[in-house]
Amino acid sequence: MKSFLNFAVSLIAFGLTSYLAIVQKWAVQEFCWCVWLAGFFYSWTCVITAVFQIMLNSRANKNYYDEKVPFIKNISPEMFTLGIIPVTLLIGFVALYIYCWIFSFYGLFLSVFAEMQPLNLFGRNGFINSDFFTPVTYLAQIYWPMILIVLITNAEDFMQKNAWQRIVLPFKSNEIVRIHLMTLALPFLMMLTWAFFKGAYQQLTIVLLIGIFYLIPKKRQKDKTIVSQHSNPTSGATQ
Repeated sequence: MKSFLNFAVSLIAFGLTSYLAIVQKWAVQEFCWCVWLAGFFYSWTCVITAVFQIMLNSRANKNYYDEKVPFIKNISPEMFTLGIIPVTLLIGFVALYIYCWIFSFYGLFLSVFAEMQPLNLFGRNGFINSDFFTPVTYLAQIYWPMILIVLITNAEDFMQKNAWQRIVLPFKSNEIVRIHLMTLALPFLMMLTWAFFKGAYQQLTIVLLIGIFYLIPKKRQKDKTIVSQHSNPTSGATQ
């Protein structure tokens, strides 16, 4: 039942995104940048929700940390809670910075192979000379429905029991694989759709790529349970 529900949500997301692409007449370059934008927001959402969950549940889950790091047993729950907040914020900040760096690097490739207007933001000499968040803001104002659809489709990821795993979830899931598959499939799909449909090839190519993005079965990570110190160990109260 859960698998069917996940597929149904992905199918709806595929339909909505395809509708937007056709109605707004996206070019292939626009779609590439939309995927880049959605991937960036997905990664940041994983980190931000994880950081808040860790801080809010730190005291209740102290037993879990005691087992992982034995010397923490000597720290009172109050001091542990106060101490884990700056540590978690620091780790979260580093993770956000790393994802910015990764998507900046990916954006450089897009600015060469998916150059689009305005060139001062998405051109070969534009993206590299702009600050990272100006292109992000520009795209988000136009393509926010794509961001929203992707976040809703992947909402289950943001409710993982083990928040520490969620920080690196974009690496562990197959989201990056999907992007690579789309990159590899792009020239072949464009040639194929152009051969059969001529002038309408861009929209059809985008719809096929959207299908790859949403409909390839997603790799679900095994979610380890964190037992709360105030719960029955057999009940598996989670973070």
